[in-house]
Amino acid sequence: MARSAPLSLAQAPAMAMGMTYLAMADSIGLAMQNAVSNQQRGQVTAAAAVTQTLVLIIKLGANPK
Repeated sequence: MARSAPLSLAQAPAMAMGMTYLAMADSIGLAMQNAVSNQQRGQVTAAAAVTQTLVLIIKLGANPK
């Protein structure tokens, strides 16, 4: 039992850094996922705006005032 304590103590910094890197990788992955979702929502909004604009152009073109 006494021999395993120094081994665990010696591995603690490496384990802590490993956990830090995993947490950072997870955070970066979530940030990238949010960026992709925001980009997709922006494209849907832009497509809806273009569609609405074309509808107005068509209506005004058929009935000029």
